[in-house]
Amino acid sequence: PGSGTERHWGILNPDGTQIYDIDLSGTRPVSSLGSLPKPNNNVPFKGNVWCVAVEGANETELGQALDFACGRSNATCAALAPGRECYAPVSVTWHASYAFSSYWAQFRNQSSQCYFNGLARETTTNPGNEQCKFPSVTL
Repeated sequence: PGSGTERHWGILNPDGTQIYDIDLSGTRPVSSLGSLPKPNNNVPFKGNVWCVAVEGANETELGQALDFACGRSNATCAALAPGRECYAPVSVTWHASYAFSSYWAQFRNQSSQCYFNGLARETTTNPGNEQCKFPSVTL
């Protein structure tokens, strides 16, 4: 391994001593392990969530996913038509993000996911602007 490689996988210090009390041999009985600490925030998120394109996604794949999202319903991408409120900026990433969010908001109750073959992710930050309001899902 060269420089920049994770040599200790986050479980050992550089000198080889343990950071965490982990039994990597599998010989220690489970009963000897301590219990996990109680979470300090176990409250489900409540608020709006949007579905947007992941940074650095392949534009060809985004275009195909955009076609899929817009192809199921005319209403999903109506705001992306030339002259409409979400047409600008003209970029595959912007249009895909709007289409993903719109599709997810429209079809979430039919088990749709914010995934699009790994090209999308959920965010709690509104990706829209004054002119273009992205549809969201409320949790």
